[in-house]
Amino acid sequence: MELALVLGIVAMLTGIVLVNADAFRGSRTLEEGAGRFTTGLRMARADAANRGRRIRIAFDPDTYDPVVLWEPDPLAAPGQFVDFTTCPWQRFLKVEGIWVEQCTYAGDSIYRTLADAGTAGEMADLGALAPITFEPNGSSDSVVIVLMAGDAPDGPRARIELNGVTGIVNSQVLTLDELDELEMAMEVP
Repeated sequence: MELALVLGIVAMLTGIVLVNADAFRGSRTLEEGAGRFTTGLRMARADAANRGRRIRIAFDPDTYDPVVLWEPDPLAAPGQFVDFTTCPWQRFLKVEGIWVEQCTYAGDSIYRTLADAGTAGEMADLGALAPITFEPNGSSDSVVIVLMAGDAPDGPRARIELNGVTGIVNSQVLTLDELDELEMAMEVP
């Protein structure tokens, strides 16, 4: 009887350890993906400044994959972006098993305010994937990007915040409840 009790306790503890190990592994993968994506954002900013051209990270509407575009001739064809096929840092934006769930404008940029973006029809709805434009002067759109692990739709999320005016990029891994609380706190004036 005592042996059965001990075996039951050992089995229960083993189950707890395995469940927590999977959660830790998934959170670690998400954290690594957020770190790589953050590196890609910083490289986009630097590349736009080095090339003297606007660079845009857009998202494929079907796959949600990041797509890098650039404005090759801003004088003859302003605002016309094409695929940046020779982009050396694009690999940082796509991490196996990590999806971009949301990318929304979150603040002012050098050339427009958040209110201007909304009136121009460029304001992304919750869950939409707004493009991020990096300017040659080192500024960009201010955005909040939410990443999720594809194998854990109810799991934690990585929240990346890019301040387009200062260039500061912050990221953190949050549970769904923590993410909801943070978003509600930011909405309160």
